[in-house]
Amino acid sequence: MSEIDLNELMTTFVEEAVEDIAAIENGLLALEVTPDDAEVQQELLRRAHTIKGNASCVGLTSVASFAHAYEELLERIHENVLQADPAVITLLLSGIDTFRRLIAAPSAGGAQRTAARSLRVASEKLDRMLDLAGEIAIARGRVQQLLASADYDAVVELDRQVAMLETELQELIMRVRMVPLGPLFRSYTRVVRDTASTHGKNAQLETIGEDVEVDTTAVEMLRDPLTHMIRNSIDHGIEPPEERIAGGKPASGTITLAAQHEAGSIVIRISDDGAGIDLHGERLDRIFEPGFTTSSSVTDLSGRGMGMDVVRRAVESLRGTIDVATAIGSGTTFTIRIPLTLAVIDGFRVTAATETFIVPMDHVVECIELPEAERSEEASGVLLLREEIVPYVRLRNLFGLPSIATSRENVLIVRHGAAKAGLVVDELHGSGQTVIKPLGNYFGEVSRVAGSSILGNGQVALILDTPAILRSIEMRSDS
Repeated sequence: MSEIDLNELMTTFVEEAVEDIAAIENGLLALEVTPDDAEVQQELLRRAHTIKGNASCVGLTSVASFAHAYEELLERIHENVLQADPAVITLLLSGIDTFRRLIAAPSAGGAQRTAARSLRVASEKLDRMLDLAGEIAIARGRVQQLLASADYDAVVELDRQVAMLETELQELIMRVRMVPLGPLFRSYTRVVRDTASTHGKNAQLETIGEDVEVDTTAVEMLRDPLTHMIRNSIDHGIEPPEERIAGGKPASGTITLAAQHEAGSIVIRISDDGAGIDLHGERLDRIFEPGFTTSSSVTDLSGRGMGMDVVRRAVESLRGTIDVATAIGSGTTFTIRIPLTLAVIDGFRVTAATETFIVPMDHVVECIELPEAERSEEASGVLLLREEIVPYVRLRNLFGLPSIATSRENVLIVRHGAAKAGLVVDELHGSGQTVIKPLGNYFGEVSRVAGSSILGNGQVALILDTPAILRSIEMRSDS
């Protein structure tokens, strides 16, 4: 077998093993609730046997040997030789961690990195994408023929048809990138179980909207923030059993993960029925500030003054927002809103000095002309907008661009959450769809920039990170 064939086989093994391991983990958590469920027991055995057989096929003897021992333990439960009590389930769950370490070993590491970037796509979607690509190629050939014959009216009509084909292809590709939130949500069942158990609390996870689909990139970028918030809910929110009972609550707390479509966005809510957040008169949004903590002692979950500010930045990197609501004694809810797709945005194009920038339309409020009294070389200032004082910053100064004499300056008023400010630019070009291109590892993390796009003339336009710019304006105003 060639090296290429072996790599492909290893990639397939890792992809399937990751799914089987996750299924075993979820099955064990279900078995803990209903220990005598023969159907769940049989499914666990089938998954373990599959891992053992597949590992043997690709020569991963350590994985195969461990899977064999794991299968024997599951067999003893199935034959009623061993009871699936909490201690046994904990042992089997620790075996899940061993499985994951084994398939992440150097022998399978390369395949696992490849697997993380792969997606399973329905064949009919691929067939339609191929059809559309062929139709576009045919249309391009017709354009060349019509241009040669100078039949420009026909070219205009054909251009309209090509635009429709391209739009359908783009939408189909975006749908291919969408994956259901169910597997991500279910992966937190064990996080809730283990975290609560470790800290002497009882908690369970409820999920709603597992079939809601999001961009596959968003799933990976949400994984750590959701983990942090769930652990925070258990640490700060869910009370110890005796305290809950004294307060008239069930001994076991509930963490709820819910997803739904709402006004063209994906909304994810993380709720708990715990004690709520008491900030003693301080603003609730202070929890998102760097270094803020409500914990009086340091634990493995909290008290280090780090966390929710990182969560907010992660959500904003998805062009999303995060809000919090709380009721003392009843619980806390975090609401995350992210766009349906991360590949395309509606953007507003502006020019500052010689550079073109794109501002996400979600953040644009209005456009006005900068009053004559504000014309100066100052980098920033404030203006009175319908009896509201709004700070502004010149975009060319923000990015260190040269000053160019212009007959007028315009202000693009932007908002993110409660923050509002103006971006002073030289020209306004209007709105349109923008395909987002990452800057790439070569550039690293560029301050105040969320990505880039290629314009029709081949020029690169930077997509502005509006929340980061608003924070920097707010800091200037406070200093």
